[in-house]
Amino acid sequence: MNRCSLLAGFALIACGAAVIPVATADTRGGPAWWPQWRGPSGQGVSDDTRVPLQWSETENIAWKTQLPGTGNSTPIVWGERIFLTASSADGMERLVLCIRATDGKILWKQTASTGVPPGKTHAWNGYASASCTTDGRYVYAFFGTAGLFCYDVDGHQVWKHSFGVFADAPGWGSAASPFLYDDLVIQNCDNDGPDARAKGTPAAKVAPMALVALDKYTGAVRWSTPRNQGRGFSTPRLLSVGGGRNDLLLNGPLGLWGYDPATGQERWRCLRSDPDELQRFGEPIPVAEGDLLFVSSGRSGPCQAVRLPCDGDVTKTRVQWEAIRKGHRDVASAIVHNGLLYAADNKGMLTCLDLKTGKEHYNERIGNGKNKAIASPVLVRNRLLFLLDDGTTVVIEPGPTLRVAARNRIGSGELLDFGASPAIADGKLFLRSQSHLYCVAAKQ
Repeated sequence: MNRCSLLAGFALIACGAAVIPVATADTRGGPAWWPQWRGPSGQGVSDDTRVPLQWSETENIAWKTQLPGTGNSTPIVWGERIFLTASSADGMERLVLCIRATDGKILWKQTASTGVPPGKTHAWNGYASASCTTDGRYVYAFFGTAGLFCYDVDGHQVWKHSFGVFADAPGWGSAASPFLYDDLVIQNCDNDGPDARAKGTPAAKVAPMALVALDKYTGAVRWSTPRNQGRGFSTPRLLSVGGGRNDLLLNGPLGLWGYDPATGQERWRCLRSDPDELQRFGEPIPVAEGDLLFVSSGRSGPCQAVRLPCDGDVTKTRVQWEAIRKGHRDVASAIVHNGLLYAADNKGMLTCLDLKTGKEHYNERIGNGKNKAIASPVLVRNRLLFLLDDGTTVVIEPGPTLRVAARNRIGSGELLDFGASPAIADGKLFLRSQSHLYCVAAKQ
């Protein structure tokens, strides 16, 4: 999800119809970029070899920068620039920030929106949860009703687009991050539609219940595919499914959909079997290994392993296994490694499943009974990092038995302080709280 202006230091590789830019690897370790939520792969995986696996407020902290607003968006990294969204406490002001990766200096701060009624939001969400994405030339930030904004990397606004009011019956807010594909920026606009609009809001002012692609240079709508599933919070991701084909995947309230990323045309769908409306949430992003794709509802409902490739309605033909995540509320997305699937929930419980069979290897608490997993995990140096909302990161050795390698703590210990997923680039681990951005790195 990064392109263009820094091409002198970057290489491009072709992947089917898409052109996915890849930063040239640093000779000391991993590449210096994390261009979208959950990183280059969309699965939270880094090949960096230098990130410390132990830290605290006084150990392996390269810098700590106070932020001018709150938020749960992930730090997005392109070379020496980190991009973040933030908001005022009441959501009336939405900010886009650029921070220097070497020392934490705020290079620029732009007010994307002010005065637009933010609507209600959930305490786990806030008003700046959608992460930016960048192509190295432009940065894209989404704030729900306030719109989608495009800046150049120096902070000049290029365009903005308003989809309309995001109707949300329970008042949970918006959280889906924009996604770049070729010359498109694609936004999940799932919402509850005109029937759920606030009193006094014309039906024509409500955002489309759709997946929408804009021209990334101009903001003009290129395609819009109706979904009509109700509110949704998941971010699209691209996955190669063989034969040179790339599918744009989007989890949603009714199940998992696959689209042609160039046109928005539906290629396939896999519905959830649970008829309980409360379980049809579709929050976590799907993760894959080999030809198996794992997706969960986010609520204590069904999760599925789907065998790729898919065409048409595959609900009864391509589901490898299905299980009920009873008692689990999965705000965080899962992570997969060497055939094992790991998912942490809002009670600090970590579940390990076999991706091929759905067999549960363990379901054990990694928190203290109060802290929870809102941020999605990352894999680095063959360790799984689960950041809990009080600033505790539990370092797990992968395998069918729970093995905790370390517990690292930063912040004041306040619950809901850390909701942003970690980012990794150039030997640095970036952790974002409601008030600060931390850079974890070994001392040189």
